[in-house]
Amino acid sequence: METNIPAAGEFYRHFKGNLYQIKMLAKDSETGKDLVVYQGMYPPFTVWVRPLSMFMGSVDRTKYPKATQNMRFVRVNPEKISYAKKATPKPSMTVNAHPAGKTPAGEKRESAEQSKKVMDNSQTQEVSDAELRKALESGQPERYLAERMTEGEIAHRGMLQILDADSFRERRQLLIGLRPYIDKLLLHNIAAALDVVLEEAPLEDQFESLLHCVDAHAKYEGGRLR
Repeated sequence: METNIPAAGEFYRHFKGNLYQIKMLAKDSETGKDLVVYQGMYPPFTVWVRPLSMFMGSVDRTKYPKATQNMRFVRVNPEKISYAKKATPKPSMTVNAHPAGKTPAGEKRESAEQSKKVMDNSQTQEVSDAELRKALESGQPERYLAERMTEGEIAHRGMLQILDADSFRERRQLLIGLRPYIDKLLLHNIAAALDVVLEEAPLEDQFESLLHCVDAHAKYEGGRLR
């Protein structure tokens, strides 16, 4: 049974599967009861308040007998939120309807390309957090990560690098390096974690808006931006 009190910045998974981030702990001014303020890590990124005792409570098995976890909310290690590698697909055997078992040249080329992709996936090299960080900070991540990580893995692990950074100057540099891999959902996840609200706009405009906010925070940390 999990007994640790939630802390700001931690991630928790609800028993129904959604991911949330703790924003702060608070107290009810009328009752003095402890409250948890947390935000959904999915659109529309709603902020919720729930009594701590209820947040830390167990799942009602009479209502949800098929729940996969015992507690209502379970803390999630940030490293485990990152992109989960898919198992390397195995080539499937197909039956062709061509006379005498002959395959057209075009299908042979396609089959060879698929086999090469499978081999490439199976030979993917493990990339450490330090290597990923260095690649993003370089501004040319594709130069170091090509054929070593999928774009989805770079995006999700890169998001965690941004959230774990010690300063907004570091976050700015990582955010710029991650730019080619960011989609709207990931951008909103990063913005929500940094307490930034993005207005509805094209992806490029939203990215520039978030970058501007990060710039503003970085200037308060002292020193001139590079």
